[in-house]
Amino acid sequence: MDINGYNDNFAMTNGLPLGLAFGMAMNQQDLDNYGKLTEYEKEKLLAESKNVKSKEEMNQLIQRLGEGMY
Repeated sequence: MDINGYNDNFAMTNGLPLGLAFGMAMNQQDLDNYGKLTEYEKEKLLAESKNVKSKEEMNQLIQRLGEGMY
């Protein structure tokens, strides 16, 4: 288990890894864009977020989400 909670499938909030949930909570646009995703896109994002191995990788994932590139 990573001490930052990344790549830890047990450290989840409402089905989201903590790093993803906390990162999205910092920006309303991220939350809005997440809400607009289809179920397939959400599952794809979740699967990718579970493979994140660093804070930087999670930030990049969240940045793509915020820019509507997911």
